[in-house]
Amino acid sequence: MISLIAVLKAKPGKTHALKTALQALLLPTRQEPGNVEYQLFQLRDTPDCFYVRESWRGQEGLEAHIALPHFQDFILQMDDLLAEPLRLDYLTPVEP
Repeated sequence: MISLIAVLKAKPGKTHALKTALQALLLPTRQEPGNVEYQLFQLRDTPDCFYVRESWRGQEGLEAHIALPHFQDFILQMDDLLAEPLRLDYLTPVEP
């Protein structure tokens, strides 16, 4: 299992457009066979910043996601929407 948080910060004036673009990814991504979780969050106190918490059934599922048309369409919009490069923070479970 691969879990990560994607951090995306909108350019000034692009918050709504980024939110719409990210929302468009939710349903098709959740239907991918390799997807376990795909949740979008907008920071309450910093509304131009979004987090996507996602989990995949392995590297193959994540790589397949990146290659699919709905994600490739998003990639083409990133330069216009993002104030800084997309950040991916990979998570390691901590069990007692």
